[in-house]
Amino acid sequence: KVEARGGKYADAMEKKFTIFEHGIEKFVSRSGKMRGDSVSIKLDIPKERRSDSTKLTVQIAPSMGTTMLDALPYLIDYPYGCTEQTMSRFLPAVITAKTLRDLGLKPETAMHKIFGGIEETSASATHPNGRRDLKDLDAITRQSLQRLYEFQHADGGWGWWQDGETDHFMTAYVVWGMSLARHAGIDVKSDVLDRAVAFLDKELVEEETNYDSQAWMLHSLAVHHATRKQTEVSKFQNVAFDNLWKNRDRLNAYTRALLALAAHHYGYRDQAKTLVANLENGVKIDSRPDTSIVQQGAQSSDPSVMGTAHWGEDGVYWRWSEGGVEATSFVLRALLAIDPQNKLIEPVTNWLVKNRRGAQWSNTRDTAIVVLTLNDYLRVSGEEQPAMSYQLVVNGTPVATKQITAEDALSAPSKFAVSREVLRDGANEISIVRNSGSGPIYFSAAAEFFSLEEPLKPAGNEIFVRRQYFKLVNHQTLLKGFVSERVPLNDGETVKSGDRIEVVLTVEAKNNYEYLLFEDLKPAGLEAVQIRSGESLFVRELKSGGGFT
Repeated sequence: KVEARGGKYADAMEKKFTIFEHGIEKFVSRSGKMRGDSVSIKLDIPKERRSDSTKLTVQIAPSMGTTMLDALPYLIDYPYGCTEQTMSRFLPAVITAKTLRDLGLKPETAMHKIFGGIEETSASATHPNGRRDLKDLDAITRQSLQRLYEFQHADGGWGWWQDGETDHFMTAYVVWGMSLARHAGIDVKSDVLDRAVAFLDKELVEEETNYDSQAWMLHSLAVHHATRKQTEVSKFQNVAFDNLWKNRDRLNAYTRALLALAAHHYGYRDQAKTLVANLENGVKIDSRPDTSIVQQGAQSSDPSVMGTAHWGEDGVYWRWSEGGVEATSFVLRALLAIDPQNKLIEPVTNWLVKNRRGAQWSNTRDTAIVVLTLNDYLRVSGEEQPAMSYQLVVNGTPVATKQITAEDALSAPSKFAVSREVLRDGANEISIVRNSGSGPIYFSAAAEFFSLEEPLKPAGNEIFVRRQYFKLVNHQTLLKGFVSERVPLNDGETVKSGDRIEVVLTVEAKNNYEYLLFEDLKPAGLEAVQIRSGESLFVRELKSGGGFT
């Protein structure tokens, strides 16, 4: 405010500034699996925090397979209707309905079983048309099967649409789906399926140099062979199997998994085991997903934490057989069928669950394939009927006791909010104790608070970020003139007006992400050299499937 003597002339200006409290919204979590009768984990909640901002939530579920239910509304509601999308509705609807009935649930219980309510926090965004029940699965089965009958071509095959050329891949997809549906008790027209199988059988030899397509077709015919309990393998199918087996070193993980499943369905046990062993050699494993290479200081992985394992490309890929989700799904199907005690089954399932986009995966087909795989996982793992009870204890104080019945097998995870009075500064011990039963228990514990630590300590959960400041110091050289040297700028050091500062963010991602947005607030008193965003941004990959800087 400025006022002239005597008060005749005056002027004033008021300006508001946003002041950020020195601190950070912090999120620390642990998740894992209880394999024995109890499990204990520790979460560090520092004393230097806003106490009224502290929240601790523990989520407990009897199975990882429940995530398949949340993907079904996406498949049911998908707006388009080509052959592939029709199949991707039809097949999961058939298999999931059979799985629910195989649980021994009473009809009235199964009818109002919730689909689209497992991931409650995202249900409104991922399921705009609301929840579904078993009646929808039956209706989808009838409608989709009739549509597939109408789409069949005169030669016995299918194309991507009703009109257009017959496609080997799409015909094999339909034959596979109809074979599984018939095995699940669905009445499929025999003449429709028999014509399609005859067409596919004689077309096998046309793909002898295209291993991906031949393996996909052969796998489909092998499933039909097994579900019909045929004893003799056809001549063309034998030739195709021998061709793929001879060239197995040229197969990627997806195609190798398809060949392993074909070997299993034909009863070629030795070849199936060999192919599974080959797949094990090419797996990508992260046995310590709760620790980071970009964050410094002492770190240890909790024994209860589940690792991840997968196959396929982590980033951009050009062929359908190179994608990580479908490749990993079919490898898991092969492991469950051929080696159900394989140690990779748990981390592979964990990777599939973690690599969703909301409640589904990337598209209708890979979502359908993962749903089928999770159905297999439920049956083989025995997690479909987890009758048990447990108690949740935090810092020695009982928080909740829960009884799980077989009817709760596919229900949403139980979520418990822990009172602030139970929490303490420093290490907080969260324990789950089994009272009865023997099934696995999956859990996650997450603490949120506004940290006032000085200095702020890094924390991460699946994504870890390191920020570094460097002062650019100019030096004159004889040959190059002035050059800039990057000098680390450590905590507590000072800068003066005119200094140039470079900021480096290093990001480590434990899973695959298509889009990430990072906001790095500008320190007070500093200004960007170039206002237009992107001009001076440089990104380079440090490690495939690892970090970017």
